[in-house]
Amino acid sequence: MQGHTQVIKRFQEFFAGAIETFIGPFDWKTESGGASTTFKGNFLVYDRRGRVRLRVTGQIIQWTRLPVQVFLYDPPAFLKNHKHGSCLQLLRPNDKWFKLHFEKPAKDFTAAYTYVEYFLTEAYNAKS
Repeated sequence: MQGHTQVIKRFQEFFAGAIETFIGPFDWKTESGGASTTFKGNFLVYDRRGRVRLRVTGQIIQWTRLPVQVFLYDPPAFLKNHKHGSCLQLLRPNDKWFKLHFEKPAKDFTAAYTYVEYFLTEAYNAKS
């Protein structure tokens, strides 16, 4: 029975990854208010075989007339060694929230989400 459970779990992870590849994150929560929409959820980090290895909690704030803002909670240590690792800025001392500064800011949620997952996945795979 345990083997069956593992097969189902792997199928669910694959299915979730496949859906997110085509339609974006389906489990993110949305809060709208005033001139912004805040998206909260987990960025997925994939290994070279396309399997989900980590989830990183984050927020994306999409403003009406401003660039998108991206925040990561307690980003993995391997990001420090990535060429864009210095683009992460700690928001407050003794806190775990970091803001990601873009060289070319994303214009919407989809672009920001895609970039961040690529950034995380590239950094993860470079470490091994």
